[in-house]
Amino acid sequence: QTEHKPSKDSAEGRRAVLLQGLRSRRPPRTMACNVCCCFSGEPLTSEETKGGRGSNYAKYINNVEKFQISMGDAPCKSCPCCCISGFPLTFCCAQHHMRYKALNHVSPGSGWDQYICCQGYMPACCCFNPGSCCESDFPRTCMCCEIICCPGLAVSSTRFLMMDHYNLAADECDNRLIRFNNCIQILSCFCHILAIFDRNFRELAQIIDLIADIVFFTTAGCMTAQVDYEIKYREALGAQQPMMQPVAAGAANPMVVAGPRADR
Repeated sequence: QTEHKPSKDSAEGRRAVLLQGLRSRRPPRTMACNVCCCFSGEPLTSEETKGGRGSNYAKYINNVEKFQISMGDAPCKSCPCCCISGFPLTFCCAQHHMRYKALNHVSPGSGWDQYICCQGYMPACCCFNPGSCCESDFPRTCMCCEIICCPGLAVSSTRFLMMDHYNLAADECDNRLIRFNNCIQILSCFCHILAIFDRNFRELAQIIDLIADIVFFTTAGCMTAQVDYEIKYREALGAQQPMMQPVAAGAANPMVVAGPRADR
């Protein structure tokens, strides 16, 4: 007796082909994270959150909810938003729109009423004091200044807003990508410092500078697309929105995306 094999044209055959394709396909998350495999994907430990600003990180350690897609999945699952948000010429407009979208998702119909610089995640420093920078009078102008002066914090603050609202945590791929970006930005600064004392490092500094810019905008695009996908998913799900908790000035998140240096 011969074994019956379903035809590829039958419903059972098409289902078998589809399942085989899904099993053989390598997840985009793994492909993206392979580039940053030398960086840890673990969240900050309890020891790393002790003292000073580190105590603000503790609330994120026990979060179990994750974003619907990781930053590594974003280029495939939210490609248009990822490309627009990571392109330098459209970066500012994308971040401006995404902050407005996130604010009105968290607090529907609020417009810019809930906006403060960096959403309070950056503590007061010298003359900079979130909440007292004329945000209530000129929210759009202040948001533009935030994006231009602090591009990394502008991207991260929108993401933190969603993380606080839904008690979300970053997964291993997110942590690796963010740590890789931060490492490249520090390396760029270090090379420029060396170039001040030794001219032989100037060309190297320029090359690392270019790489750092590419990595930053790529990371920013993935992060923005991740937030946009989460908002669309939550709105499509139709879940009842929890009450928005006011964000205290100085609140921080374990993973902040370092932006390009302002003196470039």
